[in-house]
Amino acid sequence: MPRVVPDVAFDLELAHGRCVGVRLPEALGVVEALAEAALLPEERAHAATLGAVRRRTWMGGRIALRQALAREGIASPPVLADGRGAPALPPGVAGSISHKEDMAVALVARDPAAKLGVDIERDLPGKLDISRKVLTDEELAEVAKLGSTDRAREVLLRFSAKEAIYKALDPFVQRYVAFREVALTPRADGTAVVTPRLPAAEGTFVMDVTWMRRDGTILTTARVVKR
Repeated sequence: MPRVVPDVAFDLELAHGRCVGVRLPEALGVVEALAEAALLPEERAHAATLGAVRRRTWMGGRIALRQALAREGIASPPVLADGRGAPALPPGVAGSISHKEDMAVALVARDPAAKLGVDIERDLPGKLDISRKVLTDEELAEVAKLGSTDRAREVLLRFSAKEAIYKALDPFVQRYVAFREVALTPRADGTAVVTPRLPAAEGTFVMDVTWMRRDGTILTTARVVKR
């Protein structure tokens, strides 16, 4: 079989780091061929222990991560998972992975002070209204004035941003964080006002968010620092 190369959908230098998106072929065999060329032996060995569905997305995430690391000039040993399931990156490197069925995204940066999160979602209203699960009462009031389609898209944007925040926050708190423990209001400039509502005993955190809509997706990133 000819050597295959990842189909890079985008390569963005964002405020929080290098973000690379890779299109995932539908056929598992093609993803495995991409992994054979792009991943290290230890990464491929771990992928082989996973079921077919999880193996496809795990390999896709690591392929995107390898692309982002290489494009940022960061050498890395095999990137497996830490005890919470996040990529175990080298000291001084922060990063995160997200994936949908046909896309994997990775965000990386040389950033020893912070943790990062990334999320990608299809920019389509869902069949179910998730607003009361995802939004605080104040956020619900903010989106209530919007029309039904705009409201659904705004809820999805806030859901995605919170997903990115929680990925960046998890290494600090080491627990599941409920959606209503963080409130945020997206700004028109692609940032957001973020208000944490975490227990005081866990400390004080600075949370920055970026977001964009592009090519039918919502892409969000988060950077979290503990004071």
